[in-house]
Amino acid sequence: MPVTTDSELALEFYETGMVAYDQIKLGLARHNLNLAVEQDPNFFMAYFWMYFMSSHDSKKVVEKAFQSDIQHNPGEEQIRLALKYLIEGQDEKVVEHLQNLVDLYPSDPQAHKILYIIQYHFLKDTDAAIISTKRAISECPDYPLAYNQLGYAYMELEQYEDAEKAFDKYIQLAPSLANPFDSKGDYFMAIKQFGKAYDSYMKAFENDSGFVVSKKKAMKARMLQEKAAL
Repeated sequence: MPVTTDSELALEFYETGMVAYDQIKLGLARHNLNLAVEQDPNFFMAYFWMYFMSSHDSKKVVEKAFQSDIQHNPGEEQIRLALKYLIEGQDEKVVEHLQNLVDLYPSDPQAHKILYIIQYHFLKDTDAAIISTKRAISECPDYPLAYNQLGYAYMELEQYEDAEKAFDKYIQLAPSLANPFDSKGDYFMAIKQFGKAYDSYMKAFENDSGFVVSKKKAMKARMLQEKAAL
């Protein structure tokens, strides 16, 4: 979907930030989105994704998003309304407007991503998130991150066979990234296959040494494996 900004540099920072987000490099994503709004203080979509990644300053980010005086395109207007209703706690309205967004841009994985992430992480509706993620996959089958979301949703429901299939597809689509292997490590931890978890976490760290958390998880997996062997 298109985003509205009058700054080419802001758009470049935004796009690189979204690539980093998809690779679960959240520090880099936040950094680039901050650079985007420095270049264009009215960049609504940059503020929107900053809100997703915010913790201590989320209220401030939302205020800046709503203070943006740009003319929103149709997709951004649906997102703006969804964000408004999310803050107000009107969950049905949130989903309604994000479904409108997906209908506007059915072949755009970014539109789908907003819907299923909000359903899963904000509204805590795992079943609905699975339905939305499956639609995203049917429309955009080569978008890796959707399989990650699907895998974790299935794990939450303890549907481990389906979760494994989703994570394996994630790995198949993005074998050079770290996060697919980190996610598969989480799967192995959930089913208590600690040796396989260790190997998967270390593969994540091998792919990207910035994934220090994967190495820490690997050490925990090894400790649990040794403990289980006693």
